[in-house]
Amino acid sequence: MENLTLYTYPVNGVIFKEGDPGDLMYILVEGAVELRKEVQGAEIVLKTIDQKNDFFGEMALIDGKPRSATAVAVKPTRLIPVDINAFEKMVLTNGKFAWKIIGILSDRIRETNKQLEGLLNTSPKERINFAIADFALKLNTKIHDGRYKVPVEDLKSWLNNRCGICMDEIDNHLFRLLKSESIAYGASKEKGNTELLISTSFINQYNRRH
Repeated sequence: MENLTLYTYPVNGVIFKEGDPGDLMYILVEGAVELRKEVQGAEIVLKTIDQKNDFFGEMALIDGKPRSATAVAVKPTRLIPVDINAFEKMVLTNGKFAWKIIGILSDRIRETNKQLEGLLNTSPKERINFAIADFALKLNTKIHDGRYKVPVEDLKSWLNNRCGICMDEIDNHLFRLLKSESIAYGASKEKGNTELLISTSFINQYNRRH
């Protein structure tokens, strides 16, 4: 692997697109890469590769089929490309690498199937509510009464990427939640309506981490 070329990508640089033929996998040296997929006409984020020495794109080398997702750099990123010959040598001569490939493939297939099943079997309303709870729990920022505080624009971006739902529909749904008092704007006048407070009852109802 010492003779392999190092590929460099800027933020928003496209490494490959869904449907492209694939003859390389990539090992992350530095940065972060999102794997994105078109589902029901919208793009969702399947996974973020952000750990050094993690890899992606290996399925194209294993099954010879076109890329199943689009890979986009979300930070300045450096990658080591690995072709089929180098990949086969690594699998055949490095038992730890081979077992790592098996484990990662199994986990990714299971997680992707779970995510796609959730997208296909839930209504847009449920997808948004589950994702709101996921985002609030991910940030885990609470105020004195136990409600979760989240930045509005960050939440909307998360919902758009994770749920594959357009911004207009997200705005309408958040408006309905505000009317039902499941969520509320933060009280800070200086910041305006830039933060939302998510009720504990809402989080408990849509928490998928139980």
